[in-house]
Amino acid sequence: MDGSAIDETPLERELIVLIRKNFDCPARLLPSDLDPIREIVGDGALDYTLVIGLFHFIDRIADLLHVAPETLPKSLRRFECLRRLTVRIASLIMSKMDLQNRKFNTSYEETVENITPLFEQAMGRKPGDVFAPVKSRPGLIEVFRFILEERVIHTSLKRETLSDIHRTVEDALPADIEDVQGFHERPENPVEAFAFAGTRYAYRTTKDMINDLRGMNYDDVGILDLAIAVAGANFWARTHRLLNLKPELFYVGFEDFGSTSAVS
Repeated sequence: MDGSAIDETPLERELIVLIRKNFDCPARLLPSDLDPIREIVGDGALDYTLVIGLFHFIDRIADLLHVAPETLPKSLRRFECLRRLTVRIASLIMSKMDLQNRKFNTSYEETVENITPLFEQAMGRKPGDVFAPVKSRPGLIEVFRFILEERVIHTSLKRETLSDIHRTVEDALPADIEDVQGFHERPENPVEAFAFAGTRYAYRTTKDMINDLRGMNYDDVGILDLAIAVAGANFWARTHRLLNLKPELFYVGFEDFGSTSAVS
């Protein structure tokens, strides 16, 4: 059957447009990019940011560590942090995507209250109304709690390393198709080079790049945490733009990024 003969629904057409922009030029994403989808499914458009963001999260971890998409090798299954993260992600996807049969029963106010202790630990203040843009979809705040928990509690990386990764991801975020094609000069620092490649084209990560990280005394767990940090930053880079959330809610040291960060 000729693929051109397959009819796409209006929702499918708009989702394809959004997915392509998330891949080709995520630095140019805007909240208004959700408007065509919102006209079709209302605030359900917000849920699609979760689907797209988690794809970029999972895909980058798999590519950076050369993990087959359908499974994790035995050498990585022993890491509790990866098992915990993948189980949570899988559970969230399963609970969020069957929208007609499942509901997130916690209110916006309760969800903000639940995240407040962690938010205060990370930011030194209460969240206030920072999550107002997703008030109609409080489940998205719960997803954010998971990635913030990983950043604040579980990672073995130093704060300075996280800041370098987050800055590198923002700087490397593609603004046009040329940024995801061809070859580009990578940063000399192995961690920043890992973050750069993980943002532009994670599948090009080489054994030499991993060996350079080992030369900086990163062991298997440390390299795994680097991959999670790069993937988390890529998730957030797309999510904060589409949902009109402040970048500094997740990025470490964002106030020091300067004008190099392309934030919409």
